[in-house]
Amino acid sequence: MTTATATPKLFRNQRKHDPDSECAQAIRDTYWTMFGHYAFPGFNVDDFDATVTQLQLATGWHKGFVKNAILGHAALQELPRLRELQQDTRVMDVGHLTAVYTAIEELGPDVTEEALKLIDDILFDTFTPKRHDQTVPQRNTVTDRIRAAIKRMDPDRAYDKRKRQQREKDTADRFRVDEFHSGGKDRAVVELMTNPLYARKIQANVTAVARELGISHAEAATKLLSGECAGIEVVPVLNVYTPTNRAVGGPVYLPGSGWTDIEATSAFEEWLADTFPIQRNLDEAAEKMLKGYAPNDPMRRAVHARHRTCIYPECNRPAEQCQLDHRIPFEDGGPTKVDNLFPLCQKHHNMKTDRRAFYIPDPLTGDVIWLFADGSYVLAAQDSLLHDQITPYNPRWQSNMSSVRKNRARAAEFFAKGHAILDAFDRDLDLDQANAAIDDLEQEYGMKFGFTPEMPYVEPLPQEPVEAPFPDPKEEAYRR
Repeated sequence: MTTATATPKLFRNQRKHDPDSECAQAIRDTYWTMFGHYAFPGFNVDDFDATVTQLQLATGWHKGFVKNAILGHAALQELPRLRELQQDTRVMDVGHLTAVYTAIEELGPDVTEEALKLIDDILFDTFTPKRHDQTVPQRNTVTDRIRAAIKRMDPDRAYDKRKRQQREKDTADRFRVDEFHSGGKDRAVVELMTNPLYARKIQANVTAVARELGISHAEAATKLLSGECAGIEVVPVLNVYTPTNRAVGGPVYLPGSGWTDIEATSAFEEWLADTFPIQRNLDEAAEKMLKGYAPNDPMRRAVHARHRTCIYPECNRPAEQCQLDHRIPFEDGGPTKVDNLFPLCQKHHNMKTDRRAFYIPDPLTGDVIWLFADGSYVLAAQDSLLHDQITPYNPRWQSNMSSVRKNRARAAEFFAKGHAILDAFDRDLDLDQANAAIDDLEQEYGMKFGFTPEMPYVEPLPQEPVEAPFPDPKEEAYRR
């Protein structure tokens, strides 16, 4: 007795003896040959940017494509069933893998094993054909299925894709003035959308004018835009962090905004060509010691780069808005040196000054240990621009693939939660709750969301017509 072996089902893009399908399969096979090793657990690269550049130069492919190929295959490290399927069939192209990793990123850097297993099962089923010559799933199908799973697991990250696209579709530079009536007053909103570099330059200019004239930032902005500041000379200061020996076209770090994208980097290059920047070497600033109490500006910038926020646990006050505390007090012999200076907001500075708490920094990890009067302690992990670049294990300004993936996932999680808040606002129109939720989110992540809830415009009801009073019959008789 003989039994027939069932022919394995294949997608349309896997059809045998079809020249086009076979060529496409050969391309996907090549991608796996080049990037497949990124898919296996434990594989990492020490310098992600250098790896991308090397592959870009070797292939001539676009930088974005190379990044997607690496990160897409790296996502398979946590998806064993999908990895095995791709290793056997190479059915997914770089577009599919990009959809996989960008959707999973919205779960954040600390995604649970249960969540990954659920997504792994969903994607394995998605890329297993149910009938012969079935059309291979498209990128949108992958994204939609992962987001549907995320919605079931955590509604706080579930947003309406159409609404998000609508919010994000218009990112071109624009200037707009809208007038409205509120609280019995005629008001207007002046809106300017531009890239982060120009925004920070404008902010620095407004701050300088406000300081010069002793007025609020709103008043300074009004005077600048209305032309009332003609003749006032100010020197706005914008602090930008760059690696030593930065190559032309390399991104720069804007405090409060993060690393610049292509557009903002290009604007920075143009600005650099038309100005005379003051360069401060943070390595030199870190070694310098002053005789007096007050630190100089390079010292401040070095401290701000080392600690983005107040160092007290869970405090997200930006370092630029904090006081620089001498950990060992100046009057007790503590030097005015970067190693002895730490940003503390007014509240937590007072706590330390009142001896209710004291802190000890770990020079290796960058963490800060807080000791309290009752004998307890708390470990505060620090969010630092520089620390990951100055440990013995990470050369300066270098990011490995794992850290790149974590940073991207954290940002994706942040924006997913933000758009979910706006979707909830669209349903319940609770403006105070939405603003508070976005503020909490920004404080938690130390990032700026960039979208604000706005109450829908309601056409005012027409005024009631005023009818003339009925005539007095006696008056009518008198007139006659």
